[in-house]
Amino acid sequence: MPRSAPAATGDQLYRSFYTKSRYITDYMVDRLKPASGHKVLEPSAGDGEFIDALLGAHPGLDITALDMNPEAIACLQSKYASSSNMKIVHTDTLLDSDLDQKAAGNGYYDRIIGNPPYGAWQDYEKRNELKHRYDGFYVKETYSLFLLRCVSLLKMNGRLTFIIPDTFLNLHMHKRLREHLLLHTSMKEILLIPSSFFPGVKFGYANLAILTLEKSTQEIALQNRITIINGLKKVSDIEEITRGNFTAGTANAVVISQRDIYQSKDCAFLFKSHHGIRHFINNTTTTLDDIADCATGFYSGNNRAFLKVAHSSVRNLSGCEVIRPEEINPDYRAAPSLLDGLDSSSSYIPIVKGNVKGYLREDNWFVDWSREAVRHYKTDAKARFQNASFYFQDGVALPMVKSSKVSASLIQRQIFDQSIVGIFPRDKSLLYILLSLMNTAIVNTFIHTINHTANNSANYIKKIPVVIPADSTLETIRQLTKNQLLHWQRAGSADQEIDDELNGIYNSLYKL
Repeated sequence: MPRSAPAATGDQLYRSFYTKSRYITDYMVDRLKPASGHKVLEPSAGDGEFIDALLGAHPGLDITALDMNPEAIACLQSKYASSSNMKIVHTDTLLDSDLDQKAAGNGYYDRIIGNPPYGAWQDYEKRNELKHRYDGFYVKETYSLFLLRCVSLLKMNGRLTFIIPDTFLNLHMHKRLREHLLLHTSMKEILLIPSSFFPGVKFGYANLAILTLEKSTQEIALQNRITIINGLKKVSDIEEITRGNFTAGTANAVVISQRDIYQSKDCAFLFKSHHGIRHFINNTTTTLDDIADCATGFYSGNNRAFLKVAHSSVRNLSGCEVIRPEEINPDYRAAPSLLDGLDSSSSYIPIVKGNVKGYLREDNWFVDWSREAVRHYKTDAKARFQNASFYFQDGVALPMVKSSKVSASLIQRQIFDQSIVGIFPRDKSLLYILLSLMNTAIVNTFIHTINHTANNSANYIKKIPVVIPADSTLETIRQLTKNQLLHWQRAGSADQEIDDELNGIYNSLYKL
């Protein structure tokens, strides 16, 4: 009978989240393929969950367990006091000099397994040392450095299995890491799972990946094909995945050439869609970045003090007050020197903030735009008066936090906040074209393929492929978009017939 996954525990100081799921542990040990006599490294051993599973299956392993947490080391020493084939070391895996020598000798370990710390704070002195040691790699995130370090410690053809955040697959900061892995390892399998599979440990920015790879030459690496499995809804489905059933429950698998990933833009893993979508993204001649500026908006530094809501039913996590009608300045667009604030007793203006269902949004949020408030925004350390050249311009608002269906709305010479990516076409005649395009199914697919995480930041939006149609089609799209905006004004929702017609036109343009 399947057992429910036990709760995960964590040491917040060291940002270690111990693996407490039989399904996950069994899967990782199976994919590691250890054999008697192998030298095995656990670089962040914690309470020995992996070690227990390894010794249970293969008592003849030669295991080295490392951890920088003295409490974890004391626990391991007590737990394995009678084990002659265990070496327990209190050290920092990223800086250990003995490991430096083993890495310089072209590796030492046959197998490496781990659940390295993620999101651990590095003080500035250590960060500088890490920058020196891992030159060119992103050092603010510990898990990526653990992965890089442990690949260097593997013997040729040695195997590694790690559970880490899935952000390494797409984020710009990890491009160099992806490039290194794609050229120096054969990435055998990536199992993507929700972070909720660890009860009590849920990351808003990412889910988790269990990565299995072998150290290899570049020639072999680029001939490799990677199996990526995702879509799991139940932790117990991992048991079937372990057995090789990649369609267990809601799971699905895709196999992608490692060379194709290496040759893709930024070496990104575009696994969320079929080959045609991936090919279009990697080979497009025009992207959104070529025709528009994409920018993140403003932050007051203290929304509760400077923002107000239109009415009490607005979702209001900051606890902002409800605004009085006389506080709103309806004619703010006509004011001179608007970037310096309003010289008026009615100083609140609409701000584009948060998610939206479509083309037009109600003015549910208002920000204090008095001269005194604007001076605060420009000088306060917590505030962000960023990308101000785009304030009070016409554009398209795309929410920063991704939803299953991405929706865009019009920015009508308004302020937009940091929860929004503002898209501002350099050719103003393309405004309605981009507004309708950002609401299509094809762009929704592009967005989820380019970056599968919850973050919709400007750097990813810039990569959206754009097809500019002939003038006659442009005018048709423009008129349909105007009609859709009129329908939103009257009904507060989209006209489905117009929506279908616009989707049909864009599908024909992209030919996908």
